[in-house]
Amino acid sequence: MTIRATHAKGGRGGGDDGILPAMTLPAALLSAVERHGCFSGCYRSDSEVLACIDPTRPLEPVVSVACTDCLTFHPGALATLLPLGMTGNALAAALTAHVRSLRSYRWAAGGYHTKGGGFWLSAAYYGDGLFLVDASRNRSSRTDVEVLAEAFKLGVLQPEDPRMVDPTLYTSELAYVDMHAPIANIHTKQDLLASPQRSATPRQSHHRVSIVEFVPLVPAAPLAAAAAAPAAALPAAPAAMLTASTLLPPASPSRSSAPPRALAAGEICPRCGAEVQERPLFTGTYLGCRC
Repeated sequence: MTIRATHAKGGRGGGDDGILPAMTLPAALLSAVERHGCFSGCYRSDSEVLACIDPTRPLEPVVSVACTDCLTFHPGALATLLPLGMTGNALAAALTAHVRSLRSYRWAAGGYHTKGGGFWLSAAYYGDGLFLVDASRNRSSRTDVEVLAEAFKLGVLQPEDPRMVDPTLYTSELAYVDMHAPIANIHTKQDLLASPQRSATPRQSHHRVSIVEFVPLVPAAPLAAAAAAPAAALPAAPAAMLTASTLLPPASPSRSSAPPRALAAGEICPRCGAEVQERPLFTGTYLGCRC
């Protein structure tokens, strides 16, 4: 399989500082790193290894790398299966770039960083202020967001926005993600929350992360559209649901607390507008209006 690999700053996937020529890497090696579950997908060079492949032949050199998140995954390949002269640093950069592209990260970083007294941080950035962050390996009370902001402040990571050094401008939600297959089509935090590869509680094969948003860069278009949409008109209540009070005309406000004067025959009722006169009942008659 041919890929175009990019160097990462410090060999940790923090950014691009050069382009390697197009190269061919063993498909089995690429498949192994694609299925590895640590979310940053960053690798660093590992110790040189000499392996016995054939008991009748001298030991063969193996170029290997290590996952910077877990430090326990060490993929590698015989030097004879790699491009001529490929070093551990070059292989780490190529694999990091491959996974970063597969998972649609703009950049990713992982491992131990020596600046500022040293700290552990794994982070991946989708763009538009959306991050995956894990700094839980540090034995301190600092949150994932605080360590991320510190990494920007110290220059370990290059902020897209200069305000990213302020931890108060972020929101964060703890989650557990399964990266054995890429989580596709991630544009917003809601895309991550809706993914079946994300869990709100610890699960087997899931890794702890904080889903972090840098609020000033979060797209506001969906919110603005929702705010601008006209409110739906409430449906009229069906006639069967109308109560007696809704069917009656509104009562006229009382002009006086004194009881109304009895009307005499021939006078006009001020409420119903009918003349006071003798009117029939089922049995007999009565003197009054139509009220």
